[in-house]
Amino acid sequence: MGDEEEEEPKYEFRVKGQDKKREEGSRSYTGEGRAKFLNGDTYDGTFVEGQRRGKGTYLFKKNGDLYEGHYEENRKSGFGKMTYSNKTGEEEEGEDPPETDSLRGGTYLGYYTGGKRGCLTAQPGQEADPELPKLKDGTFTYANGDVYIGEWEAGKKHGTGTYCYKKDGTKLVGEWTNGQITIGQWIFPNGIFYSGMFRYNKPFGKGVWICKAGNQLLGEYIQKDQNEAAEEEPADGEEGVEKPMPKVWCHFKPSKSSAVRGGTMFGPKCDAIKLVEPPLD
Repeated sequence: MGDEEEEEPKYEFRVKGQDKKREEGSRSYTGEGRAKFLNGDTYDGTFVEGQRRGKGTYLFKKNGDLYEGHYEENRKSGFGKMTYSNKTGEEEEGEDPPETDSLRGGTYLGYYTGGKRGCLTAQPGQEADPELPKLKDGTFTYANGDVYIGEWEAGKKHGTGTYCYKKDGTKLVGEWTNGQITIGQWIFPNGIFYSGMFRYNKPFGKGVWICKAGNQLLGEYIQKDQNEAAEEEPADGEEGVEKPMPKVWCHFKPSKSSAVRGGTMFGPKCDAIKLVEPPLD
């Protein structure tokens, strides 16, 4: 569709309710139809002037992924639902695979812009169009039961959001940049939480543990690469160029002059400081 129609047709197109193939494909067609691509993918939905525009369903034959939602100019745009299977395979152009270190799969329910989850990043030297709505919100439920609820940009977690870990019930709440939390809180089911900076989705630098009794323990998290290789900042460049997020050990170093506020020096001990290795891979 679009530019593809100037070349050898790569799909068969049929108007909804008709068995006969439309020889000119979807060119200049407006209405409901079905496109079946040579790789087995199918799109059933609305076309406007030959392009996917409006509500439709796109099935990826190779891996079984399914998108149900809105399109603009052949790309996912507006509200939609993307269901990922546990099989590998090619994604639609502009679509990032699920971000998880465990099983492939899961469901995203939220907004898309230009084929990617959330809004789009303004190009260097350009200002974001003030007339363009910032549709950022989305919920991703991963195959292992983890859930992220919050804002997205250019297909990655970006902005305010909460990541809930199914395994231990902990949460990461705060500001995210390019898929990683940078500042916020690490909250435990028992009410104890850590507040500070993060790197590679783990505590990094100065922060504070706060107990249920109100006691606060200031300190600093030191990170060490598990592979003992030189630490490198993850690339924030183009798709396919990013380096994998390093796996690091974390060690909490209390301040020499720890401040205790709220409660008393003889109040309940803050067990959270024992958790020097956060389970946040």
